[in-house]
Formats: sequence, structure tokens, C-alpha cells
Amino acid sequence: MKGNERSEEYAYLSQRSFQRAIDDGYIDSIETFDAITPEIPDFQEHVDKYKWSKSLMLADTLGQNPDDHSPTEKAGMCSHWELMRQQGESDEKFWIMEHDTWLLEERYESFKLLSEYAENTLYANIGLFMGMYCMDKSFAHWGHYMLTQKDFPINCGPYCVLQRLFRTFTTRHLELPEINYYGIRNTALHPWTECDTIGVGRDIGVYFNKRDKHKTGIPTPTTQLISKRLSVTQEHHGYSDKNQDEPWTRHKFFKVID
Repeated sequence: MKGNERSEEYAYLSQRSFQRAIDDGYIDSIETFDAITPEIPDFQEHVDKYKWSKSLMLADTLGQNPDDHSPTEKAGMCSHWELMRQQGESDEKFWIMEHDTWLLEERYESFKLLSEYAENTLYANIGLFMGMYCMDKSFAHWGHYMLTQKDFPINCGPYCVLQRLFRTFTTRHLELPEINYYGIRNTALHPWTECDTIGVGRDIGVYFNKRDKHKTGIPTPTTQLISKRLSVTQEHHGYSDKNQDEPWTRHKFFKVID
């Protein structure tokens, strides 16, 4: 968020955590994207591209259960969908990372493994929620088309919207033998329910919803940084007061500092 001191400080800290991956060549470079915010002149034009529905996300239904998403929630999702549009028009696959994504040094070997494997997937999410993910051009193009031309409803946060899009995509396309995605056996990488390990497969529905205490998987190599001093830059107005005031309590996998 250009000009937002908290966002820019998070971005600085985030990029520092990825320096080893850049030095080792697993990431060519990190390019900043000026996020869509409620303050930009054409904000409403971005919002009007999509069909917004009442949130069914658990954190909202257990919290204040609003009828609509907040302006900053909409802005964040519009930013993700704009990057989806750009990936759908580019032959070069790129990672999408939020300004507070943090590479865990102790899980660097998992990062190396997953970043290489992601090259041959349709959708790879190797972070906490929307922290770090990439899409194949075909899926990104189809997903943006569904959101903007077919009124695919946005009834939760971007993490679950993208998961629903991918399941819809694979339900139809992976059943067609003539496609077979160039022999790709496992088309997706995606976190398990608690997000601390990554599952590998063709359809992310099973392990996304699985609640098996003895689950196995590859350790999730990135998470979300939360500074108690900086707090957060997005208003989740459906969350409980505690989750709003103490965002580090929302999930046990956050990297929490000061």
C-alpha cells in the first residue's frame, strides 16, 4: 500500500526474510505492486467488477456477521484479482505475495522443494492464507473470467474464494481425458486445515477440509508476520472484537514480533 507507513515497513521486513532465496536463485527478484485501496480515485470501478455476497467465512459467522465486506477487505481482494488478471495474460509464472509474508528460515529446505515443484502445477499455495501462491496461466485466465463475467460469488475471504474457484475448475476440466494437463499428475499444492503443512494432489478439496490430527505433509515454509507495534492494515469488520484488537490471536502459525 504505497504511502502507508505500516504497510511499507511490513514489506521491507518481508523482503529481508526472502533475501537468502534471492541470493540462491529460487526467486529472481521481488517486484512491488501498488495495491488497490479505498482511497484511489477508481476504487469503485474495481469493486463493481465483482459479485459481492454475504460472507460465509467461519471467522465472520462466529463474529459480528456483517451483510457485506469492509472497504479494505474489498480492496485487498480486488488487488488479488487484478494480479490474477495479469497472470492470465502472461506466459511467465510468478508468485503473488502479500506485504507481510515471512519466509521461515528453519523451513528453508521445504521452500526450495516446493518452489521447484510449483513450476509444474496449476495452483500452488505455500503460505498462510494468501501469503504466497502462484497460478498457471490457464487457471488464472479462467478464474478472472468467472469472477468478472460469470458472477462467481465472493462470499468469503480471498483464500476460500480461490480454493472454490480451483475446485470448480478441476471438477470440470480434470474429468476430460483429452486435456490431462500435459501429463501433470499432481496439479496443486495447498495447505492442510491448520496451514502448517502442505498437501499435494489433483483436487485440494479433501485435504483442505481434512481434520486429521495425524495428517502428514511438507512443512509450510512461509507464514504471515504480525508486529504488535504495527498491528494490521486491513479492517475485518466481521471478526470478533478480540480478533480485531489482538490480530495475533487469530491463528497459531503467525510469526509474531515486538
